[in-house]
Amino acid sequence: MTLASRQLLLTGATGFVGGAVRKALIDSGWQVRCMTRDAARARQQAPELAWVQGDVSDPAACALALQGCQAALYLVHGIGEGADYHAREVRAAASFSNAAAEAGLERIVYLGGVAAEGAGSEHLRSRLEVGQVLRRGRVKTVELRASMIVGQGSLSWLIVRDLAARLPVMVLPRWLKSRTEPVAIDDVVVALVRALDLPLAESACFDVPGPEVMSGREILEQTARVMGLHRPRMLAVPFLTPRLSSSWVRFVTRAKWSVAREVVIGLTEDLLAVDDHFWRLIDHPIRLRFVEAARLSLEEERGHVPVRGPWGAVERARGVGRESSAAGGAPAHRSLFAFACVVGWIIAAASVERLGLWLALGGAAIGLGVTVLTIDGPNTRALLRPSARQILFGALAGSMMVAATYLLYPLLERVLPFIGRDTARLYSDFRAAPLTLASLALAPVVLGEELVWRSVVQSALVGRFGPVLGVGVAACVYALAHAPLGSPVLVSAALACGLCWGTLRVATNSLVPTLVAHLVWNFVVLFARPIS
Repeated sequence: MTLASRQLLLTGATGFVGGAVRKALIDSGWQVRCMTRDAARARQQAPELAWVQGDVSDPAACALALQGCQAALYLVHGIGEGADYHAREVRAAASFSNAAAEAGLERIVYLGGVAAEGAGSEHLRSRLEVGQVLRRGRVKTVELRASMIVGQGSLSWLIVRDLAARLPVMVLPRWLKSRTEPVAIDDVVVALVRALDLPLAESACFDVPGPEVMSGREILEQTARVMGLHRPRMLAVPFLTPRLSSSWVRFVTRAKWSVAREVVIGLTEDLLAVDDHFWRLIDHPIRLRFVEAARLSLEEERGHVPVRGPWGAVERARGVGRESSAAGGAPAHRSLFAFACVVGWIIAAASVERLGLWLALGGAAIGLGVTVLTIDGPNTRALLRPSARQILFGALAGSMMVAATYLLYPLLERVLPFIGRDTARLYSDFRAAPLTLASLALAPVVLGEELVWRSVVQSALVGRFGPVLGVGVAACVYALAHAPLGSPVLVSAALACGLCWGTLRVATNSLVPTLVAHLVWNFVVLFARPIS
């Protein structure tokens, strides 16, 4: 065929892949005729394109659409459209193949799916059989087989994206260990365009894998990381079948349930390519890695209408689409968790009169600290890696805080006599617990308190307001969270100490100095040399 007569029929032109490949086809010199079941609507959205109405299962419509064409891209797939969609797809492919032969077509390029090792799902079997039907026809056909395609508009990507964005904790069925080779839509577009001119003696089939082999779990984890979210916690539930999983997936994702069900069931087995020979045939050996493809898809998503409704609120609370905080090292989505921690602390402070100081606040510190370690384990452990310099710095800071406390307290007591009475009451509440128990609990309580207030609450506020204002607001919230105890001395001490420990956290980008300084101050003031 000559460059002047390169006419092509693009079926599925309004779909995800069809929409992505249109510009590349035109840039390659093809005159593109777009086929859709609703040409009037498509023409309103893209009037610059040549639209023709028809269905691939209608021989008369196909004959009209194929007139003057030398090639066609077959990008039609009716996944989940009725119980008999498999048989209808096969019949439609046979009808289109015959119409293409009658029109004198030279090449059909079809995008199908990778063959599973076992029986596979209904929609995968359907795609494979459609490819076989087209390749058995009289027109030379290139069947390209892809697994998960990563791009804005991909159904499988939409499911992965929504799960990662909306669920910080999810069950992990055994089948999510199955592996696939996700491929970027940009690479799929290159494959489709170059397959049209691939020298071909007869019809052929090629796999078009991405550059990495990944499990479903790894795909979810990497997607969350690209979004700036923490890796979702996944609980292994071996008895959760794909069909059961598809039932709860329908409530989390925006994908049509019949489609989501078919996609999820298709994940029961490895979907791995036989080889990547095709990429060398078309001189395209370097493909986008999953993280790069995911990032491009999310960037494109930002130009669309934001997600609305309850799930949209959840995504905004988690910080989907916002950048991570460089100052505090904490992603913005932690604001929701930080708020929950503050509320939990206030409830504990309000329960001191009934439960006692150690049981209420000490229990809250340990319980919330364990929660932080559970949800944010890897990042938190990185902040707790000690060094001799950090320990010495923290000990020095704590000693300076102790010295300042003993210098300032007598002066304040002279000006405000009620401080002495309030301090004595606090020590009485503190000494209500056995000395041995209080000593043993000191370290875990201080650790939990730092994890909650400096690692979560302050990081979220620094991410929103910047380091200076963020530390100040965090210290104020820390002080006010102790207000239910009704002690002005405790609220004032919390404010002053919160400013000191918060400054240490930002200055060192570590929790070790703050933890050491906190321990030193608490040990001296509470145990070694009480003020009152």
